[in-house]
Amino acid sequence: MFIKRLLLTTAITLATHSVFAFDVAGIQIGDALAKFDALNSPAKEFMTVTTGDDGRIVRIVYQQAGLENDEETQAKLVRRICDKYGWETPCYIAMQEIEGNNTRFLDFFHFYRNKERTEQLRARIKRTKAFSLTPDLTIELDLMDSNYAKSRQEQKKSASDLIKF
Repeated sequence: MFIKRLLLTTAITLATHSVFAFDVAGIQIGDALAKFDALNSPAKEFMTVTTGDDGRIVRIVYQQAGLENDEETQAKLVRRICDKYGWETPCYIAMQEIEGNNTRFLDFFHFYRNKERTEQLRARIKRTKAFSLTPDLTIELDLMDSNYAKSRQEQKKSASDLIKF
C-alpha cells in the first residue's frame, strides 16, 4: 500500500510540480525589502531577511522553536513543507516514521533547489533539545539565492585559510 501511494504521489508531483521560485510566507528571493516590511503575517516574527547591495532580498531564514512534539504536529509540519516545496524521499520516510508504531520521529531534513537552480532551500524539523524528557520541535527554513550561497561558501573558505594555529 505504501509503495503504491509513493509511486502515485511521485508521478503526480512530477507532472504538476514545476517550481520556478520558492517563497516563505509569500516573500521570495529578489523581492524588495519593502515587501517584507509590509508583510502582515504572524510568520514575520520568526523571519530574518538579508538583502544584497541593490536592496533586494537574497536570503530568508524562518525559525520557530517551541512547537509541540506530538504525532499530529509532526505530520502537519512535514506535510506543510512537502506539499509546498515538493514530495521527495525524506518526506515519505518522515511520514512513515511518524505513522509507524515501532519507530520514533526524530528529524526531517531536505535540501531543495528550484528548477533553474537559482535558489536553494534547506528545510528542517528537529528536536529543540536533544536530551529532554519533553523535547519540543523547531522548524527551520533557509532560502537563499544560489549566487549568494556560493559567495558565502567562498568567504568561509578564505576565512578559514586566514586562521593559522
